[in-house]
Amino acid sequence: MLYPISVPKQDSADDLAGYIDEKGNVVVEPQYAAAGYFFEGLGSVCREDGLSGFIDARGEIVIPFAFRGLGQFHDGLCPIGQGVRLGYIRRTGEWQIAPRFAVGGRFSEGVAKVSPDGSAFGHIDSRGAWVIKPRYDQVGNFSSGLAAVCSEERWGYVRRTGDLTISFQFEGPRAQPFTEGLAGVCIAGRWGFINTAGDWAIMPQFEDVRRFREGCAPVQANGKWGLINTAGAELVPPKFDKLDEFYGGMAAACLEGKAGYVTPDGAWVIEPKYDHCYRFVHSLAVVKAGTIYAYISRNGTTVWISEPYAYSQAPPFRE
Repeated sequence: MLYPISVPKQDSADDLAGYIDEKGNVVVEPQYAAAGYFFEGLGSVCREDGLSGFIDARGEIVIPFAFRGLGQFHDGLCPIGQGVRLGYIRRTGEWQIAPRFAVGGRFSEGVAKVSPDGSAFGHIDSRGAWVIKPRYDQVGNFSSGLAAVCSEERWGYVRRTGDLTISFQFEGPRAQPFTEGLAGVCIAGRWGFINTAGDWAIMPQFEDVRRFREGCAPVQANGKWGLINTAGAELVPPKFDKLDEFYGGMAAACLEGKAGYVTPDGAWVIEPKYDHCYRFVHSLAVVKAGTIYAYISRNGTTVWISEPYAYSQAPPFRE
């Protein structure tokens, strides 16, 4: 696994991007305009002319520079741009689905959310055929056989057949995908969790929620974040200013302006001494302190430190 780094480019406001390994050794010297995290063994890199391609774990270019944007492979396919449209390539760099979309997401459970025009959304299969035609204002990825869809500012859930199985009744800017059998949704300004039948598993009572991971979910009450389990029982009372989802038994948390990492019982496993912490990606996580960022290991050891004012390589959002 390689991790993207950036260094300020001399006499320029731009950075150059390269990669380190899990021990902090530079494997790919900073030479690209941008670089993304590795997915399914390939990392997306962008040249200064704006064209992007993919490298392998040795830093070798395996998909030539012919695309736009940094892509991520999921289920063997990667959404990426060419010109002003977006399609999906295979690991060979050949088009599986020709670029014809304005927006495209990753594949999950054999389908991907896309929009032909940026305003109407639906889902396609791996051949590019419509599974759910673009008729919704927003859609989410499929999980547990269901996807959140939004119409007229209300959220519901559909199956791959297109049937609406949980009616349009939820509010807010999003409805969560199902994780560990539960999805966070909002009604009357309060968040709770429903099961795949659409029944309330945890009644709406929170100001905000994050997804369930590893048996627990962050929830917000009175402006602070704590943890509950899948039965809705409180594991950690709301006390953190920020609290992320758990990955590998650790979650980034912030208290009184300083960030570190906690265990599911709310104890600090990496003390809060940073200005910001991002989630761990496999062995390493990005942390920020002042004008520098660094990669740390799961025991808190710093393995690589940036130069001042380098652009932080935050991990991509995971839905």
